[in-house]
Amino acid sequence: MLPDATVPTSSPAGTDNACTFDRLVGNFDEQMEPGDSCYFHLHTPMEFLDDLHTHPGCQVTVIDVPDHWITHDDVQLLMQLIDSPEPAAPVVSLLSSYRPFNQTSTVGNEALFLIEGYRTGQYPPALCSLYYFHPNRTEVRSWWETYGMKDIPDEREAVRILQNSYPELKGYPSTTFAGRSIRTERAPDGWYVAFIQHGSGVPIISARCYCVGDDRTVTLTGTVNQSIMVMPWEFSPRKCG
Repeated sequence: MLPDATVPTSSPAGTDNACTFDRLVGNFDEQMEPGDSCYFHLHTPMEFLDDLHTHPGCQVTVIDVPDHWITHDDVQLLMQLIDSPEPAAPVVSLLSSYRPFNQTSTVGNEALFLIEGYRTGQYPPALCSLYYFHPNRTEVRSWWETYGMKDIPDEREAVRILQNSYPELKGYPSTTFAGRSIRTERAPDGWYVAFIQHGSGVPIISARCYCVGDDRTVTLTGTVNQSIMVMPWEFSPRKCG
């Protein structure tokens, strides 16, 4: 059993079979609709990882998990396991066309998959924890030491916070005609982020600039509403120009 994980051996009294780990490894054709996998409302990420460890010959389908299911405290425990070679069941999204039959993952890989879920704000963060997931342990350790351990947003989270706050920004970046890009700049206490609309005859036709603080507060710091002769890679998110 993994450290600090207590896994129920059966469903709590009064719960449906849909809330058990067995439901997640059942026949793929019998999988349910989003919201039906109540297992994740009753088990922590560490308990889930322990179930993956004790069922290495299975493949586990995850439909959806509650918002903020993976917490900062969970990541502190998961970071201790990212090098574990112990076998574990791979995790597959309901949307994946790839099924890892007769393939085994590791506890370390699945810990990294959970950490990636925390960093992206969704789990599973990829269609499969094997075929579609290629973690970089060096990068994960660097992120943890610089941002994760302090519970402050990194560049990727700063962009996600803004796009969740302003859904119209989810179209950035884009490589379609004219195109859109995102520029970031680290500040002493947060991130400056610019969402830039490229022009067809001039480099930039508009931009919106924000600051995302280490406390995750959002401030609009400036806008550009006319064409400017500044190349996108020269645009300063801090100056908004």
